[in-house]
Amino acid sequence: MRCEKGQIYTLEGVIASTLMISVLVFSVQATSITPLTSSSANEHIEAQLQFIGNDVLNTLDYGGSGSSLKSAVLSWAGSTYTWNGTHYVSQANSSNTMNNTLTTALNFTLVRLGIAHNVELVFLKSDSDCIYNRTSCLDERSVILSGEPSNNAVIVSHKIVLHNSDITDSDAFSTSTGIGDFDPSTDLYNIVDFRLIVWRM
Repeated sequence: MRCEKGQIYTLEGVIASTLMISVLVFSVQATSITPLTSSSANEHIEAQLQFIGNDVLNTLDYGGSGSSLKSAVLSWAGSTYTWNGTHYVSQANSSNTMNNTLTTALNFTLVRLGIAHNVELVFLKSDSDCIYNRTSCLDERSVILSGEPSNNAVIVSHKIVLHNSDITDSDAFSTSTGIGDFDPSTDLYNIVDFRLIVWRM
């Protein structure tokens, strides 16, 4: 009687082990052949980056004359800056650093989180020819350049409207930044698309 019970317990153990191994093998194979596994992870990363990027721009651009994004555009002198570990320094002159509300915000958020980022300004050309050739109506300049964005990079942007009254010396501003007066017949100077590109290293 005891021998039969022992055989039954042994048989139950073997069957249970076989079932567990079968479930484990099936789970591993199903996970490895699922085509959406990596893309789901990428979507999660992109959603996080989108959230962080939008928070940064929303905080800096609270509208009106108090917008830090608008101030950053108006105070920009046309140089491209990179993060050197402590400051944003000009690529043309390492002694030229950019210190404003924008760089402070980027330092305390993106830099501390290890998120690479580029800042670009896209604006309307002041050339009259662009009216007839739509593809050449936009110009683009890099303000901060951290490298080539990865495949999971996210772009967030805010539109900044510049008026003639915002700019002290339009000739100097246009020469240094490339942002010209799109319509001299009105108070509208230009519309700048402030783009923040963020990605994980």
